[in-house]
Amino acid sequence: MDFLFDVYQQGKINEARQQAERASHKADRFADDIRSLERRLDRLTIVNQALWELLRDSGHLTEEGLLAKVAEIDLRDGSKDGKITRMVKVCPRCGRNSNSKRLECLYCGDSLPDPNLFDAR
Repeated sequence: MDFLFDVYQQGKINEARQQAERASHKADRFADDIRSLERRLDRLTIVNQALWELLRDSGHLTEEGLLAKVAEIDLRDGSKDGKITRMVKVCPRCGRNSNSKRLECLYCGDSLPDPNLFDAR
């Protein structure tokens, strides 16, 4: 009887090891994804800073004007939360509302408009 219990226990231990190994691999993939996103964020931050400095130095733009525009854009979805919330898109062909993440209308298949340059396909 002890032999069967030992075999059962060993099977459970092996199963737990396999699950732990899969979880470890998944955590490694997530860590890689996070590092990639951090690199992209750093690059975008540098590009945005460069664009701002070019605009500021070549025109009549001020930091106060930039901050006012940031606040205006932030409030477009009705909430000052530092995020751009996706909005409902209206299909130009059938006039029905659609999720802003969709590229085509769920009802008629027509291409949905991009609300701004950064949401462009």
